[in-house]
Amino acid sequence: MSYRIITTDPPQDTVRHLTFVPFLPDGRCVALPGPRLAAGEVAPGEHYLLDSSLRIPLETLGYRRQRVHPFAADGDRLYIWLDGDRYTGRRPHATIDPVVDSAEALAARLDPVAARAVLDGAAAYRDQSDADYYAGNTRLLEPAYLLGRTPQEGSGFGGDAAQWRARRSMIVDGIDRDGTFLDIGCANGLLMESVRDWAAERGYAIEPYGVDIAPRLVELARSRLPHWAGRIEVGNGIDYAPGRRFTFVHTLLDAVPVARRADLIRHALAVLVEPGGRLLVSHYKSAAGTDPTAAEHLRQLGFPVTGSSAEAGGGTGATTAWIVAT
Repeated sequence: MSYRIITTDPPQDTVRHLTFVPFLPDGRCVALPGPRLAAGEVAPGEHYLLDSSLRIPLETLGYRRQRVHPFAADGDRLYIWLDGDRYTGRRPHATIDPVVDSAEALAARLDPVAARAVLDGAAAYRDQSDADYYAGNTRLLEPAYLLGRTPQEGSGFGGDAAQWRARRSMIVDGIDRDGTFLDIGCANGLLMESVRDWAAERGYAIEPYGVDIAPRLVELARSRLPHWAGRIEVGNGIDYAPGRRFTFVHTLLDAVPVARRADLIRHALAVLVEPGGRLLVSHYKSAAGTDPTAAEHLRQLGFPVTGSSAEAGGGTGATTAWIVAT
């Protein structure tokens, strides 16, 4: 056995097998009945982080990963922790009743190698620094979005234009006047365009701006939207300070680590949203997921929610809530 903790991603051509330690939003681990850890082989032509780490948990666990982080290796086998949630969407996926438990309780029921992987994965997952979180997001999302074949895929969405509208247009329910709109985590700029157009359908004139932590995504957005190139910048929403304020500011809760979500909201209200404007906070999750809505998250953090909305069709997989800045 050559199991070892790693701190850098192995080269693509050295990885043949993957074993996963997935976590739900509440911090519990997910495993196959038995229990045993989800695992699989890297298929020909797949990138083990971009492709295999998405496909295998879907096909074995019915689990959709959000972030992915290798933490150990044993020969050509890579051990990876994931965070994400249960999945019921359109992608091929397993429909099973998985084992869900704390890392410690799950490890006590596994064979020694799998138990060690769960405990090591939990330690790596729980001990990640803010810098690790942001670097991990950029490492995964930047290349994945750049490979997108449609504007929706370039903004991290797997559906078509109609599905994009159904799952994102609830953001505009929080817009109640003409003004400026800043999208934190703008990716390729599609949401900037969409919000401008959807608001215009309701009679509101919106001037969009964007900021993203990934430099190559900012380059992509500027090339797609050259008329707005001067409005799109590289930056992290938790400390972004452009020297001006906006009527509406939109952010995702998972733009920052869970422990920093309140800091993100406070910074946006104090520095980015103009007095009387609105901070629009969205949260996207699986329709069958265990995570609360955006409004529930904000209330749990102690913020007063002025209003909220959900995706078209009455689902709660995508939700937005807003707070008025004072």
